[in-house]
Amino acid sequence: MKGIAVKTICTLFFLILLNPYAFSTTTNTWTQSTESDFSKGTIQGVSINNKGEIWLAPVIKTVTGIKGAFVWSMATDLQNNVFVGTGDPGTVYLIKDGSEAVEIFSSPELYIQSLVADTSGNLYVGTAPRGIIYKINNHGDASVFCSLPVPYIWDMSMDNNSNLFAATGNDGILFKISPDGRPSVFFNSPETNLLDILHDRYDNIYVGTEPNGLVYKITPSGQAQVIYDASESEIHCLSMDSAGNIYAGTASGTQAQIPVVPVSQPPVQAGAITALFKEEKSWDLNLPEELPMAQPAPVQQQKTVLKGIDAPPKSTGLPTASNYVYKINQEGLVQKKLETSQAFILGMSFDAQDNLYVVTGNTSGVFKISGDESASSLVHLEEVQALCCLNTGKNELYFGTGNMGRVYKISPSFTKEGSFLSNVFDTTAPSNWGCIYWAGMQPEGTRLTLSTRSGNGEKPDATWSGWSAPYEDSGERITSPPARFIQYKAILQTNNSDLTPMLNAVSLAYLPKNEPPRIISFGIEKESSPASQKLPETKTDGKIESKPQGTPGQKPHHQVAQKNIQWETEDPNNDTLQVTMYYRGVEEKMWKILDKNTQKKGSCIWDTLRLPDGKYQVKLMVSDDPDNPPETAFSTEKTTEPVVVDNTRPDIRCLNAAVGAEGKYVISGTAKDEYSKIVKIQYTIDGQEWIPAFPMDGIFDSPEESFQITTRLLTPGDYTLIINAFDGEGNIGIEKVLFEAK
Repeated sequence: MKGIAVKTICTLFFLILLNPYAFSTTTNTWTQSTESDFSKGTIQGVSINNKGEIWLAPVIKTVTGIKGAFVWSMATDLQNNVFVGTGDPGTVYLIKDGSEAVEIFSSPELYIQSLVADTSGNLYVGTAPRGIIYKINNHGDASVFCSLPVPYIWDMSMDNNSNLFAATGNDGILFKISPDGRPSVFFNSPETNLLDILHDRYDNIYVGTEPNGLVYKITPSGQAQVIYDASESEIHCLSMDSAGNIYAGTASGTQAQIPVVPVSQPPVQAGAITALFKEEKSWDLNLPEELPMAQPAPVQQQKTVLKGIDAPPKSTGLPTASNYVYKINQEGLVQKKLETSQAFILGMSFDAQDNLYVVTGNTSGVFKISGDESASSLVHLEEVQALCCLNTGKNELYFGTGNMGRVYKISPSFTKEGSFLSNVFDTTAPSNWGCIYWAGMQPEGTRLTLSTRSGNGEKPDATWSGWSAPYEDSGERITSPPARFIQYKAILQTNNSDLTPMLNAVSLAYLPKNEPPRIISFGIEKESSPASQKLPETKTDGKIESKPQGTPGQKPHHQVAQKNIQWETEDPNNDTLQVTMYYRGVEEKMWKILDKNTQKKGSCIWDTLRLPDGKYQVKLMVSDDPDNPPETAFSTEKTTEPVVVDNTRPDIRCLNAAVGAEGKYVISGTAKDEYSKIVKIQYTIDGQEWIPAFPMDGIFDSPEESFQITTRLLTPGDYTLIINAFDGEGNIGIEKVLFEAK
């Protein structure tokens, strides 16, 4: 834009974008600068492009006088008159200079699916579901120009020799119709429907198809080739820029159906007289007795499909996948230019500056793909479908809608005022506000201001503050009261309809009120008792046998003495936390530091091997003082229940060996531990296998357990019996008994 004064934003704003803690270690910023960010808000009179820029929207006006449920088609002549074809009933309207639409032709057909004007000012009207083409001359007289043996005339185009070409369904035939109305089959495709057609300046023809999503190029001699095979099933519309690049819009999804021939209307017969105009004008049908066949060259690439199935109209249902606008250059290279995840691409049109306008259905919308390839959404509609669009020589865009048949005109000038309302931002805690910054452009004669409001409820209501006075300059202090939630509004204004301000980034600084950190979990991991672990087993030649020696499943005691302390914490303000671990004996007063770190979730090893036996407590203290001054910092702590530190072996005492019955011997005694329960007793005779022994009361449940061992039948000789007693902390008491069997 010439003569534009660019509003430069101070370097501090960009430092904030790079560093969310630029003010202090606890100051946060909320920044919006992308299309995804801004799409969460609400727009009125503005548009947002894919670069994340908010502009004033163009002026849009509703054209009155249209009746009918659907506006299916549009065309313009050399005088920039706009013709509109509607559905149910099939009517043609004329719009001059954007004024009210005037009905010029009421047909007996249900749908006017296509319109095209020739250089002489004649208008051709393609209909469904009986495949009749009407001609309205430049004096307003109408006649049946041609009747084709197909139900759908989806689109039409004229070549440089005033031959009319009709893309049809359900047999996928491209008809060539001479200036005197005689049709011939120019190209019989393997597709079901030929949905859109256009000519280049060399009279090459481009056709979009369904159900295989092909784009054909057909030379004037009839040589056909596929220049693009889309993964989508339907190429619904085509357009061409000034350089000859083809743009193809897809509309894959479940669609409604048009009836083939309504029962209430008989088929048109050759030679019939039909009154169609309000003035009751009539004409003779101009139908040849037979359709001559042109002889096109074979198609270079085709897909075989079944014909004769019901074809979808130019309407919408539910998209089953994303739809796209593809750019196909003259070398055949393809690029995606626009993606719509919940919409069909139903119409496209270029203006004189090679800006491409796209209309969509299911999720209705009007999009502009600029020459710099930025894409923006221009308007949001009440109607479900935007079905067709057309640019005039005055750079005015007309588009028609369905499910309320309306026509809108978008002018190249900007509306005087528009607004953008952001989504509500949750700071997660009551917060104090800093400054508001924004970046953009403000040409002379335009104005860009922002305002804020805040509250403690998620949805703005009467409990929220009112809107602040407008902030005129980026970097002003936010005047809304402290709260948890905040929202901003941008107002864009212009006194010159050719200029617009632009907004592309907004940043708000806030300082949440400090809240104490939280301890989610804290504890000492319990190791399974070594004495209670299952005996390890080894396999030899497929057999299982127990190890005869040692202490089965026993970890080294220094590992058992290492206790695993685990914790998990969080901070509502996302502050850095100082995590400190302490321990002390239950009879002690002073805490001793065990570990210190800044991990919000982690573990540490507490080595108790060198501690005196006894009961200890462990305390976790979490503080947010790394990110807060002492007067506002908080700390939280939690202490475990007493845990036992026991590094002393159980004492085995009062051992006695006596002769039992039948040559067996009986050994009795007591195992005792100061702090832990006895959990296991076992013995071995002369170093053979270890055999478990049970306490006299049948259960290990106390620090002192009496036991009695009865050996197997022993042959005469000297024997050594070794006894192990395990406590709950993995300590092992050992004693032996020497005796002689006689």
